[in-house]
Amino acid sequence: MTEDIVKVRWIDAQRLELGIIQKKEFAEIEPLACEIVGHRIFENKEWITIAQEKWDGEMGAKYIHVIPKVSILKITKLKEVKR
Repeated sequence: MTEDIVKVRWIDAQRLELGIIQKKEFAEIEPLACEIVGHRIFENKEWITIAQEKWDGEMGAKYIHVIPKVSILKITKLKEVKR
């Protein structure tokens, strides 16, 4: 697998700290649509792993997000623009 740079859009849970929420308002609470741009450092059938920072070779990565594929709305492969 190549370590492409990608933008991933997915649905995530959200934690509300609004105090008491009335029962009639429950249906209005929605999950959050999130986006990340980074290096695709791992992927299998169940999840994709994105690193926002990566060092050459085997040195490592930082700011890792593991996103379940069931939550993903769209993956866009980005490309380098040559000037």
